[in-house]
Amino acid sequence: MPASCVTVQIGQCGTQLGACVLDRLNAEARHEADAQYFFRQGKAGERVARAVLVDTEPRVVGEVEGGDRDGCRWVYGKANRVLCDAGLRGCANNWAKGFSSEKEGVNRAADVVRREMERSDRVDALLSFAAGAGGTGSGLGCAFHSCFADDNPKIRPLHCVVLPDRQGDVAVGSYNATLTLNHLSKDAKRRGGGLCLLSNELSKQMCVNVFRLERPTFDMLNDVFATLLAGNLLPYNLDGQRKGLGHTLSHCCAGRLRYLTPYAAPLYEKASNAAFDQNLWPGVCGELCRRAKLLAEPILRADEKPPVDRPPPARAWVCAGLVVGRGADATQMEESRFARDVKVPNGAPGLKFGASPHPCRTAPRSCHFLANSSSVLPILRHVESRCSAMLEYRAYVHHYERYGTTAEDLEAALSSLRAQISDYDGLAPVPEPPAAAMASLTLPPPPPR
Repeated sequence: MPASCVTVQIGQCGTQLGACVLDRLNAEARHEADAQYFFRQGKAGERVARAVLVDTEPRVVGEVEGGDRDGCRWVYGKANRVLCDAGLRGCANNWAKGFSSEKEGVNRAADVVRREMERSDRVDALLSFAAGAGGTGSGLGCAFHSCFADDNPKIRPLHCVVLPDRQGDVAVGSYNATLTLNHLSKDAKRRGGGLCLLSNELSKQMCVNVFRLERPTFDMLNDVFATLLAGNLLPYNLDGQRKGLGHTLSHCCAGRLRYLTPYAAPLYEKASNAAFDQNLWPGVCGELCRRAKLLAEPILRADEKPPVDRPPPARAWVCAGLVVGRGADATQMEESRFARDVKVPNGAPGLKFGASPHPCRTAPRSCHFLANSSSVLPILRHVESRCSAMLEYRAYVHHYERYGTTAEDLEAALSSLRAQISDYDGLAPVPEPPAAAMASLTLPPPPPR
């Protein structure tokens, strides 16, 4: 049995998304050994989430409860809800205000997480959920991880950060996202973890094009994220041993490349939404490869084809990744399909393949892929371009200076983001000149003697 994983949900977005993911994990964890990774046994036989809720406003934390899927109930621990003092009015969408919040509340949250960890024999990963564009999830979340990492440097974190769509709901969202990515990427590198970027824009596109939901709500967006994440978070078998999120992070996160992208196939919840072969391993692996190998492919239904009048998107290069097949015959998953379709640079860690005999609740066969690849480049470039344009005119900088974050701090975070973009650009090899062009080159005449 693998070690346990503790979940931390910070801010309104992190609280709601984390509850949705835990609800999906509770439903998918049919085997009790899988459930014990994220839940412990309660006094009445219910599953108690190994989770801690942290926020500056009591409303959202008080509203969140457990769930009941297929007759299996789960709840939060009553002592695992922490209210940090930030004027009890939130952090005003300001990363600096959240980061400079009352240290006593941040320390109290770290203590509650440590007490939850002590209820397990061993914890190999910390799973956190937060928004990257707000103030509480981003600023307070970074302050929490700074406090927690000092005493727990060997606990690998997976920071699930939700980023807004291109229009954005917060004027200073690019500032908050840049500061958050800079801080959490350093924390992930120091502790051997990673970041999982979740795009609201991509989730909306999936809701409209895959599930035919014209006006998706936040609950629907969170359910899409839970669909992508659940199969990648549950334990699996590899080389005859049970593995968990800690082993996944140790393989997928190497060097300065720390961003992970979750994929899942099939995306539907009803078999009638897919073509016939999508219920067999060739169809499941083919659908997953098609989504993972392209940098910016539109999200389509399984029975649709991409438009012929649109130029093909750029190929994504995968530094490292873990593919997990879930089903009764998961060991028959087509590994050769990934070796043929997924581009891996020379010298990179490459792909590992795990399996689980327990199928997901909605499909007899499913395949899940957590990839460290250049597919994060469109999101990172959008954040960088907006932050750079605003910082050029020092827009809203005075709101951050009020709480100790200067323009120099923003510029340093922006430089770090540009360096990360450059690192992922470097995954693609530089194309060599064709042989015909090399043959046509003429050498200059020798110098006169």
